[in-house]
Amino acid sequence: MQLRLFRHFVPVSVVLLVAFDALLITGAFYQMLSQSEGTAPLVFGVTSLPAQLAAGLSIAAVVTMISLGLYGEQSFVDFRLLLSKIAVAFVLVLMLVVVSATYWRDALQHLPNLANLPLKATLIWLGCISVTRGTFLITLGRGLLKRRVAVLGNGTQAARIARLVERGENQHFVPVSFIRMPGERGLASATAVDWPDANPQALAELGCSLSASEIVVAPDDRRGLPVQQLLHCKLAGIRVTEFLDFWERETRSVDLEALRPSWLFYSDGFRCGVVDELLKRAFDVVVSLGLLVFTAPLLVVVACLIKLESPGAVLYRQTRVGYRGRDFTILKFRSMREDAEREGGPQWAARGDARVTRVGAVIRKLRIDELPQILNVLRGDMSFVGPRPERPYFVANLAAVIPYFDERHWVRPGITGWAQINYPYGASIEDARRKLSFDLYYVKNRSIFLDFVILLQTVRVIFWNYGAR
Repeated sequence: MQLRLFRHFVPVSVVLLVAFDALLITGAFYQMLSQSEGTAPLVFGVTSLPAQLAAGLSIAAVVTMISLGLYGEQSFVDFRLLLSKIAVAFVLVLMLVVVSATYWRDALQHLPNLANLPLKATLIWLGCISVTRGTFLITLGRGLLKRRVAVLGNGTQAARIARLVERGENQHFVPVSFIRMPGERGLASATAVDWPDANPQALAELGCSLSASEIVVAPDDRRGLPVQQLLHCKLAGIRVTEFLDFWERETRSVDLEALRPSWLFYSDGFRCGVVDELLKRAFDVVVSLGLLVFTAPLLVVVACLIKLESPGAVLYRQTRVGYRGRDFTILKFRSMREDAEREGGPQWAARGDARVTRVGAVIRKLRIDELPQILNVLRGDMSFVGPRPERPYFVANLAAVIPYFDERHWVRPGITGWAQINYPYGASIEDARRKLSFDLYYVKNRSIFLDFVILLQTVRVIFWNYGAR
């Protein structure tokens, strides 16, 4: 199941897990911080210092887990990845508690063994998330949080829904049946049920017999859709969802293969008011200035290393296509030889590219080469979050073969973006097509909330070196 928060689709399971983590960690921290001579009060005093400190530490711990991807679906599929993320989170939470305990030392003098507080608090945090995740895995394994979906269709689009489940890419719904339309090929399921008879109640009765809470309309040929039967499903309390809306909700991307102009016209989204723009600009300026101050020493060190390793400019300037198709000059730390494109013209970076310098290889993997783009953000050429800008040469080629590619230019390009945290580095037309499906989702559903989510998730991308070249 999915909730829509500030235009962005968030799984109900994730919302519940975040809430349970926050409540359990806050309660456990409060009991620990309220100890006095071996006893701990059970009444939660909201105005007390232990309550405020417990809530603050809990929020910081949850934000840390979000930024490391501990609420992502992959963390529950790959056990080794889950352990590695918990290990990194353990260190970061320990550091948070150390800093807090040092700052509030005088107020926490009543606690026995104050020196052991950071380790004790971090172990309590580990115990809390072990309990919540164990409960979550049991609940998810029994399918208690999954929506039961009947798919109207058994062709290409229905088969794509089936593959989401087969590949384990979605844990939020279960297809209880595929309903084969007259004359349709059986691509999604060999056990698809035949189209019910002409009785106006037939489809609703089938949905109720399957205990389906939703019917997804996904036939390849939409001519002859049973409008009256779908209406009766709606009246019977069964949700009726169009394939493109279902795909957007479940994958948080836009399906380019099924995309129609009418869906772009009539679907909810693509809203951009004056207030939204002002909030977006304020967000960009605040985040950029904060990051610039925080990383200033690192910028100086990297600039010196680049200059020492190879001749040429420290900053690399390149023309990119920006807001509404206007060109601008992007700034990056130079990570390749000065003559990288002297022969052969513009090229996509390849894995193990010989043009990359030794310093360049490191700063690319850590995404440090992107930091000078903070100046582009402050100048207004870019936003902190948005689709990655491409070079005019590539834009012309991609727009010629990928429908709707130019629509990504209706928002300012960004240093990081929804496509960057969901798909690896793209170096082909097919990669560009896949990334566009995420970029269009961002263009359609952009908000400060989604920008904040992307900003936090960028930390995960940096830590686990996702897609860097």
